[in-house]
Amino acid sequence: IALGASVVVLVYRGMIAPLRSQLIESRALLERQEKLSSLGVLAAGVAHEIRNPLTALKVRLHGLRKSLPDDPSLHEDVEFVGNEINRLERIVRGFLQFARPSDPELKAVPVAELFGRIRDLFASQLEKNAIRLKLNAPDGVCARVDRQQLQQVLINLVQNAAESIASGGTITLRAAPRTALLGGRNLPAVALEVSDTGPGIPPDVQRRL
Repeated sequence: IALGASVVVLVYRGMIAPLRSQLIESRALLERQEKLSSLGVLAAGVAHEIRNPLTALKVRLHGLRKSLPDDPSLHEDVEFVGNEINRLERIVRGFLQFARPSDPELKAVPVAELFGRIRDLFASQLEKNAIRLKLNAPDGVCARVDRQQLQQVLINLVQNAAESIASGGTITLRAAPRTALLGGRNLPAVALEVSDTGPGIPPDVQRRL
């Protein structure tokens, strides 16, 4: 009897328990996948709803552009708003194509120009909160990137930095030519850095990154 009980325990530990554990994990994974699928359908519907007012805004902005007086500053503001609407449209389009993402459109982009775009976008918000945005990009430095994707990354990082600082501080965008090991070879590259004078990420949060 004791020998039989030992065999049963060994079989349970060696075969049944692992299978039971795998079954529980599979069920949990299936539940997560079902939730993500439902969330994806919901988010796609929201993205479609966002797309409609963006189209309406573009139409109204086009009419407004024609009726503006001959004032360069006003036309510059309208052009800026139009560019941001177009960027939102690209974000929504990219989200809707998430299931079948397209390849990035890699082009040589002057880094100073890209940084300048970020500065113009955040100028009023940062000035309101007494936050200084420093740009450090040598003239002539270009990076072969997808402009829209990289711009979105920089926007997210600068926004996060501004929120961590809250009021009074400095955000620095820096670019420096480097060499990087790519495909087994040392090739020219550009290092982009976003730093800020905020409190930083707490250690307990860093462990989860």
